[in-house]
Amino acid sequence: MKIVTAVLLMIPMLVSHAFALEYEINVARRGGNLYWAAAEKIYIQTEYCFEDAETAALLLRMDGDSGEITFNESGVKCDVKMVYGQTQLQAGEYRIKVNWEDDNWYRIEGQEVALNTNGCLSMVESMEGRLQINEEGPSILSLPDADEECTVDGVFSKAKIEITQGE
Repeated sequence: MKIVTAVLLMIPMLVSHAFALEYEINVARRGGNLYWAAAEKIYIQTEYCFEDAETAALLLRMDGDSGEITFNESGVKCDVKMVYGQTQLQAGEYRIKVNWEDDNWYRIEGQEVALNTNGCLSMVESMEGRLQINEEGPSILSLPDADEECTVDGVFSKAKIEITQGE
């Protein structure tokens, strides 16, 4: 009876891994736990990944919202926290709360949206700020309590990873 129970408990694990998606991509490190895949136009945010790669080929494996990257050359594996794709916000001013997640990378609290900034150095948590999205010219993130204002190079939201035609 114990063997039957163990086998039945393993079936969901085997089925869930059957639907994982794998991608061979090239990345460049953009922060402590942030890698940019230029061809795919995505950022991969990792957890505790110390692989220093100016450019590196890797395997991105996603299974629903969880994932892992494996660097081809070193074999180092890192957990994926989130994959982000670029998104557009309508021009205007947004009052937001942000959390510093990495070098020049702030996540909007309560959202699956992050800001790629240029020159923001404040390691803030749940700080109120203002995001000014402009139709022309640079967008601006202002953090008055940190006495900081910087340009926003991009707005990124959780990417939907899916199989494209031909794979």
